Amino acid sequence: MTYTHFLLNNLRAIVDKKAVSYHTPGHKNGRLAPEALKNLWGQSFWQYDLTEIDSLDNLHFASGCIRESQRQAAAIWHVKETYYLINGTTVGLQAAIMACCRGQKVFVPRHVHRSIYHSLILAQAEPIYLPIALDDELSLPLGVAAETLADYIRRYPEVKTLLMVNPTYQGLTWENEKLIKLAKASGLTVIVDEAHGAHLHFSPQLPMSMLDLGADLVVQSWHKMLPVMTQGSVLHAGYDYQGVELAPILSLLQSTSPSYLLMASLEAGSIFMGQEGAEMIAQSLHELTVFFQKLACLNTIKRFYRSEYGQDPFKLYLVSSKYSGAELAELLRERFRIYVEMNDSVGVLLILPLKVNQDELESLYAALVAIDEASSLLADVALSPTFYSRSIPQQAVSLAEAFYRTKQFLPIQSAVGKVCGQFLLKYPPGIPLAVPGERIDDNILALWLANEGKSSDMIQVLV
Repeated sequence: MTYTHFLLNNLRAIVDKKAVSYHTPGHKNGRLAPEALKNLWGQSFWQYDLTEIDSLDNLHFASGCIRESQRQAAAIWHVKETYYLINGTTVGLQAAIMACCRGQKVFVPRHVHRSIYHSLILAQAEPIYLPIALDDELSLPLGVAAETLADYIRRYPEVKTLLMVNPTYQGLTWENEKLIKLAKASGLTVIVDEAHGAHLHFSPQLPMSMLDLGADLVVQSWHKMLPVMTQGSVLHAGYDYQGVELAPILSLLQSTSPSYLLMASLEAGSIFMGQEGAEMIAQSLHELTVFFQKLACLNTIKRFYRSEYGQDPFKLYLVSSKYSGAELAELLRERFRIYVEMNDSVGVLLILPLKVNQDELESLYAALVAIDEASSLLADVALSPTFYSRSIPQQAVSLAEAFYRTKQFLPIQSAVGKVCGQFLLKYPPGIPLAVPGERIDDNILALWLANEGKSSDMIQVLV
């Protein structure tokens, strides 16, 4: 199929005119760009950093090249509408929740990103928290069990919206197919934080995207998995979505000075996936299968993989029997110049490229072999619990009320029994142990201390 660079073609046409700029931005087509950056990036990059002039359309009132670009992206992902987000996935979640949940109760799993809690505050929505299951061995979050959702649907018949995470940060989708089928059969509107799943649509060998299972609104961080500039995300409206119009809400939330560089990056990323995504992923999965077989021969470093968890193979979670996650991440960084996506108390997470580079893969394998061999005689380390909890803290004050209440700082050791005034989390992954309005208990303190926290760490509590 043939695709068109609607945005890039219009940007190029204006640059080719070599017109004089008497409009924003202030670098004036790169002429006034700081020399340090001009030397690094060149001047041509700056020339494409334009504003709403001539034929460049307007993100907030899209009727030209931006509208056509978004429609093309929607066709590639097989959805009704696609909206470009230049404020990251956060703004898409805010818009989706404000559109569907304003002033209402909503089912919220306890392994959601902090941006969803922010969105609930903006929407004045009341969260009904769903407890999550954790892996028995490593305590990684699996998600919500289908039987748990069924129980909550019976208990809260007034709730009309379900929030989902697909996949988790570690690439797990577990019972999400069962969840969405149950939710749709029960008449729930389904909003999905699919930040790490923009690629799932393009291969039957991967876990399913919730887009393909009838989700109403799906937000994806294209910059996390696709070749797109940081901050570039989209909000998809599925064919079943029957809610309020999304464009005015996005206009309320997004910058009125959107980056054309970022939007052109989104367009190019969508075309890249439309043209190459399926074949590229198939080839990479073949090569990764061989790589994973080699990893299985290591003695002290193991790949976490459970087929029953619906795991995305492009998320590589490694656990060492000799090092904590922080220590393994430091070894990879300092000795081998390999930067991981994140580490926790147990392991490290690497996001593998959708197009495998054999030289890079061999370098990673060589580094792991070296660490494996050098650590073979060390004593085993005891596994610490990861930064996730099976239990939901007691809510003393509503989330929104607590967010705006007066607060004071206390050492976390002295805060047990107090009402939390902040989002108590580690970043990444940005999943809170406790949120404003919840009472801090001994379990929260223990998990904090087990994950490199100190008893003297200062946190906010309600006065």
